[in-house]
Amino acid sequence: MPQISAAKSPVRKKDRLLGAFFAGGKTMLLSFARTFYVLWLQATGLFFIVFTVMGSAALIRQYGADHFADRHRFWITLGFTVVSAWFTLISFNRAKKTSRRR
Repeated sequence: MPQISAAKSPVRKKDRLLGAFFAGGKTMLLSFARTFYVLWLQATGLFFIVFTVMGSAALIRQYGADHFADRHRFWITLGFTVVSAWFTLISFNRAKKTSRRR
């Protein structure tokens, strides 16, 4: 019986080593993917900040020009600005939650 356990030992060792490499590779790949996802969320948040600032500037220009005489344009610009601000908050909030998760 001792010969049988000695014959299985190198095979088990090889399987454990291969399993360890796969587990390490999976962990590394998930870490890189999570980092890339957080970077993606922050980059989209930055774009939405720019859109929010542009919308706010357009609202200020409209107010200065004609005190919102064109109601249709005012509501479209306001809606665009509010939606962009909301997407900014959501994007950075998700990035914060994703970076905290392990």
